Amino acid sequence: MKSLRILLTGGSSGIGAATAKVLTEAGHRVSVLARNTESLERVARACPSDRIRYEKVDVTDEEAVKKTVQAAINEWGGIDVCIPNAGLGIFAPLKDASLSDWKTMVDVNIGGVLNTLHACLPSLVENKGHVIQIGSIAARNVFPNSGIYCATKHAVLAISESLRLEFRDELAVTTINPGAVDTSFIDQTKDDELRENYRPQFEQGMQPEFIADAIAFAIASGGRGVFSEMTMRPDRR
Repeated sequence: MKSLRILLTGGSSGIGAATAKVLTEAGHRVSVLARNTESLERVARACPSDRIRYEKVDVTDEEAVKKTVQAAINEWGGIDVCIPNAGLGIFAPLKDASLSDWKTMVDVNIGGVLNTLHACLPSLVENKGHVIQIGSIAARNVFPNSGIYCATKHAVLAISESLRLEFRDELAVTTINPGAVDTSFIDQTKDDELRENYRPQFEQGMQPEFIADAIAFAIASGGRGVFSEMTMRPDRR
């Protein structure tokens, strides 16, 4: 398979970091965006140096995203794959939740995806590229204490379907819907009791490399067919 030019957000840890490593080792060039410079540098050191570029960017900053995407296009000549992976979940009962936490999830999980997609779309369409969205099993279900997070992932799935319908002949669109993954995701929850009750579920979850391998598999399918949606759950045996 030819080397592709890939833009990945939320690439400093968890699924994003694993994906950067898997894709660069597969021979692709990956431009990684995240907010933590130190973590970005650590991810870059784990990847082939000639296949990765990184930049500190907050995906909620429309102009910063646009500028960084354009820099990647200028350096590499275009973008073939866009993976708007940056996201977060802050779990709490609705009656106790902070409005600012709700808005943060909407701003990052929806607004960040929109900022990234909007900046990448012209190049993606020009190159008949691939959008890989990171949804969740919460995109198909609603769970207690996570209603707003679930709403944001429902939105991601709707955006994916809209892209698939309106760019049917120009883009491949895949949505990856993981269940629990063993990352620091649950640490964002501020309710101590809720966080610690949920922690074992995440610690027993899938490894981020399993999700990264699915992303790589979806990309490698190009030319043979498109995985429009992939749902992945932990093996509880």
